[in-house]
Amino acid sequence: MGSVLSAASTLSAISFDNEVRGLLVVLLGSAILMGSVWLIISTNTGFRLGSLIAISAIFGWTAMMALLWALYGIGLQGARPTWEVQAIHIGNPSVSDNEANPPPEILDDLPNPKTCDSVGDQDCLPKAIQVVRVLGDSSQRVQFDSIDAGAMRDEVNAFHDALADGDPRKLSGDGIEAEVQRLAEEQEIRNENLTLSELKGIAPELTEEAERRGWLELGDWNLETTQAAGEAITAASDYLIQADLGFGATDEQSNTFVVLDAFQQGGKPERLNNGVWERVSNKVITSTMPRHPTNYTVVQVQRSQYKEPVAGQAPAPAEVDPEEPVISVLLRRNLGRFRLPGILVAIGSGLLFLVSLLMLHTRDLEVRRRLEGEGAAP
Repeated sequence: MGSVLSAASTLSAISFDNEVRGLLVVLLGSAILMGSVWLIISTNTGFRLGSLIAISAIFGWTAMMALLWALYGIGLQGARPTWEVQAIHIGNPSVSDNEANPPPEILDDLPNPKTCDSVGDQDCLPKAIQVVRVLGDSSQRVQFDSIDAGAMRDEVNAFHDALADGDPRKLSGDGIEAEVQRLAEEQEIRNENLTLSELKGIAPELTEEAERRGWLELGDWNLETTQAAGEAITAASDYLIQADLGFGATDEQSNTFVVLDAFQQGGKPERLNNGVWERVSNKVITSTMPRHPTNYTVVQVQRSQYKEPVAGQAPAPAEVDPEEPVISVLLRRNLGRFRLPGILVAIGSGLLFLVSLLMLHTRDLEVRRRLEGEGAAP
C-alpha cells in the first residue's frame, strides 16, 4: 500500500511540474517516433543493420535541422549580441592630464561636450538648434525653431470643449491662456534641448554640412543617430541607474539624467549610398572580413534639473543642469555566440552521419566480397 501511495504521489508531482512533464513528453515522443521506425527497419533488415540505418537517418536529420538553426537564427540559440560598459568618464574626455579621473585612450579625440555660445567656436560642440538656425532652410526652421501658439490654443479649446461642464479639468478664459503659455514654454525647452544625434536622424544633411565646415571636430568618431544608438543608450542608462552615481535613488530630488549625443567608432564599414555597386561591394567586403572589427559607442548624459510635478499635468520636459558635468559612457559591442550552438550541433551531427555512412559502406563491401567468394567456390 505504501508503494502505491508513493507512486501516486510521484505521478501527481510530475503532473503539476510543467518542466518535468514537458521533458518526459519530449523523451516519450522521441522514443515512440524514432523507436517505431527503428523497430520496422530492424524486423526487415536485422537488428544490427537496422540499428545502423536508423542511427544514420537520425544524425542526417539532426545535421540538416541544426544547419537551418544556424542559417535562420532559430532553434538552439546562444548568447545574443549586447553592449557592454567598458568605462565611465565624468567631465571632458578629451583632457588626458586629469590624474584624478583619467579617461581611456580611445576617448582622447572625442569632442569636448561643452556647448558653444555660437557655431564655429573651437574646442566645443555647437547646439543643434544653432545649426538649424544657421544652415536650415525655412521649412526646417519652422519645424525645429518655431512655436505655433494658435494651433496649441485650438487643440486646448477642442479638448476642453469636449469636457462636461461639471468636469474639474475644464478650463476657460485665463485658464486656457495659461495652459497655452505652459505648452509654448515646454515646446521652447524641447527646441533648445534638441541634440545633434536627434538632428542627424531627422535632417542628416545639416550635421554633414556642419562637419564639412569644421564645426564638428569628431576625429575618428562618427556622430550616431538616437535611433541607431537606441540599444546602447538603454544599456548605458541601465548601468548608470545601478552604478553609485545617485541616479534612480528615490530620496534624491534630482535623480534622473538627460541623454545628449552618441558617437560611434569601429565596426564593419557602412554603405556610403544606396547605389547598386556600393551595395554589392560593401556586401562582398564585409562578408570576406575574417574578423569583426571592435565596435565602440559613447553615450553622453547629464543630470537633469528637478521640477516639482503638478497634479493633473503631464511631466514637464527634462532640462539639463548646466552646473553638472557631462558623463561619457564607453560601451563595446559583444557579438555573442548566437548561432554557435546550432553550428556545433550541425558539425557534430554531420561527422557522426559521415561515420555511420562509412560503416554502412564498409559493411556493403564486406557482404559483396563474401557473396563473390561463395560464387567462385567449386
